[in-house]
Amino acid sequence: MKENYIYPVVLHKEEDGYLITFPDFPDQMTEAENEEEAVKAAQEVLALCISQNEDMGKENPKAKSQEEIKIDENSKLVYVHLWMPYFRKIEKVVYVKKTLTIPKWLDEMAKEKKINFSAVLVKGLKRELGIVEK
Repeated sequence: MKENYIYPVVLHKEEDGYLITFPDFPDQMTEAENEEEAVKAAQEVLALCISQNEDMGKENPKAKSQEEIKIDENSKLVYVHLWMPYFRKIEKVVYVKKTLTIPKWLDEMAKEKKINFSAVLVKGLKRELGIVEK
């Protein structure tokens, strides 16, 4: 897993702030009131895209060069650096409670072996969904 990424981001100046687009992640966009907030917002979006690709075992795209990106006169091209260990650490995981039913004999055997039911369920769901463990 790579630790550092640098991606180009386009800041489109609008009346009330900036529209932020991502040449290497064309389905993504966000907005911010000023340039400083735009860079922070861009980092958050890119970190989520990169993290999601890693979780799914997908390769992240190679950053486009400046020559490959067309911008208009109201836009600015900036490069955003991400150090992924920081973003991976601050990713917030929200847990939800699930009720499930299993055979009594299986419950007793698992308790004897001190198996963590939640951990087993998460691991099994990730495997079933094709999510690669970090």
